[in-house]
Amino acid sequence: MYTLARWYIKTALLFFVAGLLLGGWIMVEMVMGPSRAMAPLISAHTHLLLYGFVIILIMGVAYWMFPRPGKEDLRYSPRTAQINYGLATAGTLIRTVGDLLDYFSISGAFAPMILGSLCQIAAGIIFAWNIWSRVRPIGSQYREAKGERF
Repeated sequence: MYTLARWYIKTALLFFVAGLLLGGWIMVEMVMGPSRAMAPLISAHTHLLLYGFVIILIMGVAYWMFPRPGKEDLRYSPRTAQINYGLATAGTLIRTVGDLLDYFSISGAFAPMILGSLCQIAAGIIFAWNIWSRVRPIGSQYREAKGERF
């Protein structure tokens, strides 16, 4: 497994654990009777699990499992994949911190929520651009010509 794919997958697992812990905290808050609006905690929980775990895990597995880029491929770049990793990770962390600041009613929480969201959006677009050319037939033309189905 490539180093970059390991970064993605291990980071996704860390976000998974953080999301589980935050979910436990949310349950305690709900059982004790929430003293504040729970929406910021639920938003942080969702971002940790959905983007931080699921999306980053998918990105890492895609970079690992998809066919290597062709020699003529000018679109794919390992450097772009590293930038993508940085934006996805930082965006999720910044967004989560913003949600937690909002939960604790600390002023200025809106700025990190917007910045984190923009980083996540940029990471998603960069990922789609960078991986696009790696979605191609390798050996499938032969199987399809023989009439095999997937």
